Amino acid sequence: MKTTTKISDLTKAHEVALSGMMFYSTLESIQSDLNLIGYVSVIGRAWEELRLNGVLCIDCRPVLYFKEHGIPLSLKDRLRLQNLFWNQGVANILVLADPTSVFIYSGLTKPQNDQANKDTADHALIETLKRADYVHRIQTLFHDLATGHYYEKNRPVFDPDQTVDAWLSDNLRALRNALIAGDEGLSPMAAHAFIGRVLFLCYLLDRGIVSIGPLERGISPTKLFAKRLQLEFLYDLFKDLKNKFNGNMFDQDLENEKKLIHPIHLKKLELFLGGHEVESGQRYLGFWPYNFKMIPVETISAIYEDFLTTEDPEKQKGKGAFYTPRFLAEMVVDIAMKDNPALLDGTFLDPACGSGIFLVILFNRLANRWIHSQTGRITYSKKANALRNILACQIRGIDIEETACRIACFSLYLAYLDFFNPPDIQKHVERTGQPLPKLLNYGDTPDRPSADIPVILRADFLAKETLSGEAFHCIIGNPPWEGRGSKQIAQKFMQKAPELLKKDGTGCLLLPTKILQNQTDAFQAKWLKQVCLEMVLQMADYSFLLFQNALCPAFIARFKNTTPKLSQHRIEFTAPKFNRDGLRTGVVTINPSSRTWLSLTDILTATQSKTTPAPVVWKRRLWGTQRDQKLLDLLQSLPSLREHVDVLSELRKQKKEKTKRWIIGQGIKPFLASKTKSDRPLKKIMWPLTTPFIEASPWKNDLLLLATDTISIEERLEKKKYRKDVLYSQPPNELFQTPMVLISQGFGKVAFSDQDVLFQHSLQSIAGPETDTSLLMFLSAYLRSNLARYFLFHTSSNWGSERDKVHLNELLRVPFPLPGYEIISPDSRKIVKQIGQKISQLKTRLQETFDKLKPDAKRYSLFKQDDSDISHTWQKERKRQVDAVQNEIEPMIYNYFGLTEQEIMLVEDTIQIFEPSSTPTTWNSSKTVTLDPVDKTHIEPYSTNGIAAYADTLTLTLNQWATVEGSRYRVSAEGGFDKQTGLAMVTVNLADKKTAFQRKEISQKLAENLNTFHQHASKEYGTLIYHRDILIFQGQHIHIVRPNNLLNWTRTAALNDAARIYGEIVQSHEVF
Repeated sequence: MKTTTKISDLTKAHEVALSGMMFYSTLESIQSDLNLIGYVSVIGRAWEELRLNGVLCIDCRPVLYFKEHGIPLSLKDRLRLQNLFWNQGVANILVLADPTSVFIYSGLTKPQNDQANKDTADHALIETLKRADYVHRIQTLFHDLATGHYYEKNRPVFDPDQTVDAWLSDNLRALRNALIAGDEGLSPMAAHAFIGRVLFLCYLLDRGIVSIGPLERGISPTKLFAKRLQLEFLYDLFKDLKNKFNGNMFDQDLENEKKLIHPIHLKKLELFLGGHEVESGQRYLGFWPYNFKMIPVETISAIYEDFLTTEDPEKQKGKGAFYTPRFLAEMVVDIAMKDNPALLDGTFLDPACGSGIFLVILFNRLANRWIHSQTGRITYSKKANALRNILACQIRGIDIEETACRIACFSLYLAYLDFFNPPDIQKHVERTGQPLPKLLNYGDTPDRPSADIPVILRADFLAKETLSGEAFHCIIGNPPWEGRGSKQIAQKFMQKAPELLKKDGTGCLLLPTKILQNQTDAFQAKWLKQVCLEMVLQMADYSFLLFQNALCPAFIARFKNTTPKLSQHRIEFTAPKFNRDGLRTGVVTINPSSRTWLSLTDILTATQSKTTPAPVVWKRRLWGTQRDQKLLDLLQSLPSLREHVDVLSELRKQKKEKTKRWIIGQGIKPFLASKTKSDRPLKKIMWPLTTPFIEASPWKNDLLLLATDTISIEERLEKKKYRKDVLYSQPPNELFQTPMVLISQGFGKVAFSDQDVLFQHSLQSIAGPETDTSLLMFLSAYLRSNLARYFLFHTSSNWGSERDKVHLNELLRVPFPLPGYEIISPDSRKIVKQIGQKISQLKTRLQETFDKLKPDAKRYSLFKQDDSDISHTWQKERKRQVDAVQNEIEPMIYNYFGLTEQEIMLVEDTIQIFEPSSTPTTWNSSKTVTLDPVDKTHIEPYSTNGIAAYADTLTLTLNQWATVEGSRYRVSAEGGFDKQTGLAMVTVNLADKKTAFQRKEISQKLAENLNTFHQHASKEYGTLIYHRDILIFQGQHIHIVRPNNLLNWTRTAALNDAARIYGEIVQSHEVF
């Protein structure tokens, strides 16, 4: 029966929401909105437990909970409500109103003990307002939440590391580690099974499904459980639950397990349940922050998956099994469903289900969809039958590990029970005795119970006989990431998936980026013809924030089980850049410049190319704009460094002689004195022990190697306890002879050396004849230059997506035309000579500086411990001088390659803005300058000129094209910002003559209209929000509207916008 609720004036004041927002003032309005199908259950639980009066959703995701109280709220009341709110971990803001005040709380700050002092206890409180003031600020608050400004302004209380999933994960990990420690420690498998049953019990207690006795005032069911914790009591509870709830949670031999539980284990569990420090045993004031009736099942499931890596860390690492964060799993499901809602009528298979996170998300969506479709009263039996039918007919999971299978069952049990009220469950238990079906099919494992509903199968997905003859509408999940380079186990899952998909069925998998960006041309050439790849969502820029323990970044691939039309098919490639809009890792904003479409034909052609293989095609689109593609095409058309260099390892392997100008190879490999045997003959050292040696680690400076940087080979061998008579590997002497360019492994340091020097295999050198001294000096400066770094950032597999590392084969792809090449500067020889002179002069100045600092110093004495102050001064001054010379060289290198002013802008924006902003390691990283407001960044020329740097580039480019076209018109620009909406706007005006950029503030009314338009232009798919560019053509004016952050208003953006505007004008046949 539909309830009628009186809605207060304060609640009504929230209902005037902005575009893209919806404020719900009744639970019925939430339940009737099909767009909220993924959140109906969690919002419903919050509505009941917190007795909410309203929920604000932005792009169909709950962001703010509102509760109005008829009498003044005490601190104790507020802390209790914030605790429940924090436990759910879904919305970000809790607004509590009483007759006089409004309190705004963060959901990303861990609750504190309510017995502590007020300031400490209430530290999740963001601000307190009078009711009248709050009413006037509601729309501003909504604006700030939509733009992310509210989180920026109050960053200390919005800490992703203080979410319920982060804390519970840490606490459970500490408990698990305590249970497996010491001589009496449990096996990881036994510890996980034990903890799983404890969590199941905590859930049943907190939801009131089972009871262990009357509760005292202020004592939670879990706290009472902790007080009564004894071995017999605990295992009697387990036996009772086994009888009442059936299920696979209690398949193990409880009597044998009970014998393994010692008093120390119960003590650690009691510490955990009491809210104390498990690891140290430190007892606090008995504050237990968790409430399992509020924590979503998806959160518990995702956290538990993290445990699997510890059951056998090396085994799990070898299998490539990694924890899938809840939000990332939701994103995979959202992408699978994108533009395909009918898929919810089909069948789903997770081929490596782990904890069951994907299955839980799918089950909840399918169950809520069924409930939404019903009219009238839904009885317990009717709902139970419908939900069991979903389990029986629509979802399946496979995993090779029994623990993972059991956890998946645990997750599905919680998800199932979450749809029923405790009294109904109790009545059903009394009536039937077994409300939970056994879901786990153990396969060929003997002495295991059979499944009532075989949802989870313990088996090897890759085995030929697994699910033979079956077919599903959708295969979805996160396959293992084991393997190196082109031998990824995930590739086998990708190849097997079509065999178990129906015709035109959908595959949506979370995969390691290595599959795209490493040497996988052969695999790509075959697989891209086997299926129709529709979409790639490259999550590399979030890699350190999502997969902290994984081996590489992730991408999501959606494909159809059908053969693509090779000549026509285009693949949507989206590479979202880090944005703090997803503060709780709940949503990812996709900037228009991060989205493009790639021709399948181009990728397949690239799989056969040696100069631009398929991994380079994918990587170039990670940060490269359309204008970057043109510059990269130009650079890749030039002769590469490889054309001038023989690789020693390749010559040895192919048994060929040197044919090119230079050689490149790794240094020596010493042999430890403690070793007695070698797998190959050792080689007698050919050099005197006094020969200079450069160590890779202490060497702090590059561009130029000095004599003071070296020690003797003898000192090095003695220090590291290597043998001094033989080497394991001894490359030819010419590799260590001047002139040479030294390059550290991974491309971290580059330096020219005009002296013979030895080095180990962590360094490599490019060596050539003495006649090439100036050219190799030029090469050392060039490899350190913005241009070389720009090229490698956009083309190397790791840099900008994982680690700042460049492999040798990638380094050799760098463009390096020799002086006199027809396309480059006619002054190329002169430039090489001038740069060589600058480096020679730098060496002289550095030596003079060194001598002044310590004229009586012996060689390398500056690096002794007692000379640390002098050493620091020397290193600082050396770096200053080297940087100054490199800055002088940069424009000379641009000139050598004949770059235009616009191409130089692309290079400098990449090096100054995009490269340092890529792959942040924390949510609050100061390096993500792409998120700086344009008028507040420290990056030049934007720190001086602000948005005018963008506007001037845009108008200059358009006016240059107008001149070429013979047009009499010119364009000028004006623009400004609106702080409230966080938007910026530049208007391009067509006139007879050009005028300088004019700063013009945006009026409040215009800003509100633009913000509404911007919100309407954006499109939401669950966890993904696609922003669209707003270019408004209005007579002789063009308005460009975007959020005010540097990523949107760079000179690179201006160059791309100029091309787009010019294209629009040409297509419209307007006179320009």
